[in-house]
Amino acid sequence: MPSVSLVIAAYNEAESLATVFQRGLKVLQDCTEDYEVLILDDGSTDDTRAVAHALRDEHASFVRVLEHDQNQGIRVTFEELYHGAAKDYVFDVPGDGEFPPEVLREIMPMLNEYDVVICNRVFRNYTVYRKLVSFAYRWLPRLLFRVDLRDPGSIKCRRREVVQDIEVKSRSVFAEAERMIRAARRGYRIGTVNIEPERRVGGQARGASWKNVLGSLRDMLVLWLRLVILRQKP
Repeated sequence: MPSVSLVIAAYNEAESLATVFQRGLKVLQDCTEDYEVLILDDGSTDDTRAVAHALRDEHASFVRVLEHDQNQGIRVTFEELYHGAAKDYVFDVPGDGEFPPEVLREIMPMLNEYDVVICNRVFRNYTVYRKLVSFAYRWLPRLLFRVDLRDPGSIKCRRREVVQDIEVKSRSVFAEAERMIRAARRGYRIGTVNIEPERRVGGQARGASWKNVLGSLRDMLVLWLRLVILRQKP
């Protein structure tokens, strides 16, 4: 079985982090004998860091904790986690409890066929505004790049080389979509599995803020100019 790095991003998620960790650990133990867990506290102002340190102290052989003194945002946090991972595959889960880590059991058999598996959320309790943002985030890349990413903002399991080999230029939350677009255009095999998101226990959703939306649109257009108009190497 391939080795797996479970990476957990946490910001003000003291209430949910330990539960997410325990659920993720149980799945790792069921799926592989070679694993690690990386937790990054993104400048939390609650007890998230103390919870992360307690988990590391209890499982020192395979848990590492990274820290930001100030909040850096989801893009910087996940990029640091991805590049800090050491195992064959990187499985990312936020610490808020919205995404069920148990989906890894379904993903593992798919890794013989796919380099990246995206978890497609089939139920979203979103506002109308959030639904519009989600719709655009999926369909604009399909229109501009002819790549269907299904749910690029969801959790994924991917070969570590997909992170190592592909340099992203985006400085917004579009960075993850950019990586998947470049991966698809390079010939990496991308599959999907459906999941039902759960009720968020901790933290607060910020992906659809106006700042993130405008930044993503800018980065998407810049990537389109580079890959489609200028035909640069993906």
